Amino acid sequence: MDAARAARLAKRGATLAVKYGPQAKLAWDNGGRKAADAAAARVTLARHRRHAFAEADTLKDGSVLRVAPGGVAAYVVFAGDEPVSVHPPAAPDGPALADLVAHADLDKRVTPDEQRAARAARRERLRPRRPGSGARTDPKALPPPE
Repeated sequence: MDAARAARLAKRGATLAVKYGPQAKLAWDNGGRKAADAAAARVTLARHRRHAFAEADTLKDGSVLRVAPGGVAAYVVFAGDEPVSVHPPAAPDGPALADLVAHADLDKRVTPDEQRAARAARRERLRPRRPGSGARTDPKALPPPE
């Protein structure tokens, strides 16, 4: 790149920064930080879910139930019908483990095998397909001989 072109690009970049910089900062302050915080919260929740299923996989008749005490999701790990632990770990002044599942529908518990099967089905459904690899037939093709 020659020096004249670099100077023109730098001038144009500075002009755009002066013109749209304050608007970009406001957009980041109002939306960007909230989006970044929401994404970080989803990653943390996914990590806790993964840990809960890993723990349930080590237990006899292990299963996981998602509850939302106070609007924050938590995963309760069961061994049979007994609650064993909660992910993320409950705060010392928070509700007890028995209180978390006192009014919960225990039929909604998911075993690690069911979770793996659901993930495999979701992965298969979302797997990209090559064009023309399906069982579709060409509309211009002749019918098979009888």
